[in-house]
Amino acid sequence: MLKKIYWAYKNKIANKLFGVVRMPAQGKKKGDVLLSYITEPFTHAPWEPLSNFHTMYWECYETARLLSEKGYGCDIVNALDNSFIPRKPYRVCIDSENNLERFLPHLPKNCIKVFFIFISHWEAYNTAEESRLADLEKRRGVRLVPRRKVKSSRNAEIADCIIGFGNKTVFNTFHKFKKTIFYIPISSVIQFDSPEKKDFASARNHFTWMGGGGAVLKGLDITLEAFSKMPDFHLHVCGPVSAEKDFVREYKKELEETPNIHVYGRIDVTGSKFSAILNRCSAVVYPSAGEGSSGTIVLAMHAGLIPIISHETGIQEDSGYIPLVNSTPESIIKTVTEFSKMPEESMRQFSKKIWAYARTHYTKKQYTAACTRFIEDVLHL
Repeated sequence: MLKKIYWAYKNKIANKLFGVVRMPAQGKKKGDVLLSYITEPFTHAPWEPLSNFHTMYWECYETARLLSEKGYGCDIVNALDNSFIPRKPYRVCIDSENNLERFLPHLPKNCIKVFFIFISHWEAYNTAEESRLADLEKRRGVRLVPRRKVKSSRNAEIADCIIGFGNKTVFNTFHKFKKTIFYIPISSVIQFDSPEKKDFASARNHFTWMGGGGAVLKGLDITLEAFSKMPDFHLHVCGPVSAEKDFVREYKKELEETPNIHVYGRIDVTGSKFSAILNRCSAVVYPSAGEGSSGTIVLAMHAGLIPIISHETGIQEDSGYIPLVNSTPESIIKTVTEFSKMPEESMRQFSKKIWAYARTHYTKKQYTAACTRFIEDVLHL
């Protein structure tokens, strides 16, 4: 405990002054690894909980812990910090953004360069948002601001290997680099009890959309348009929608004046209010055009919500989700209407299947196991 407290406060100072934190090697030190990700989890004292807003806080810490367990000291920097220069003979460099090109002249020739992907390739990701914005402009005659545009990057080209979240659709955006992608399952912030006692007679007409920033990329626009035309179906919107002022202005009627659309904003996923929303709904509608693996959909699956989602959401194809192949308001209306006609017992069994899949595929235990295999079988550490 004292050692953990020592490193937490040492990292608080180092992060503030130099933008670098460290997790020391356990046992006899074999070398050093550079992890370009986020530094926040390493500045927490043992009694300070990690953030629940995203799975990355635990995942970053766990990745460093596994490397430390193998005898490697881990230097962690914020992937958005453009000032850090590597100054050690790192055995491995893992980057989650676009720093490999900048790091390259400062890394040993034998350093293994790893690209940890969280979203589809930057060209596909930016094109997807632009396409969604163009479609919205055609439908409603208004041009909204792009919210999720990412910088160009040579990471996939430079990396010796690629690991990360996604499915075949996401991984295919990296196809031109002809590199095998080592799949890592995203974890979940929280798990829920089996949905077998849910009242599906009532829940069949209630759906949720849950997502982060970038409402158009994430398909909130077409979801709102669809449900505004389906007064008998309720949509519960969870996410930081109010931060996107131009989107709120354009969709004021749907967000504020449509009786069957309920907006909650950003919400604590560990709280009772969020649990009540999940318990009220039968499915999650999420026609996103750009993800790695959506943490919110995994969370919904853990609650037994049936995913009505696009392939770009990054959920594994064998999970059994209902695909939105053509993400338009019309396709959402058609799919939701057909889904609602499913017999109650069939819906219950479907829900239990989704819940069971999440319990066996998207957990912290599975993340740890996959990372361990990568460290041992690919990095040979």
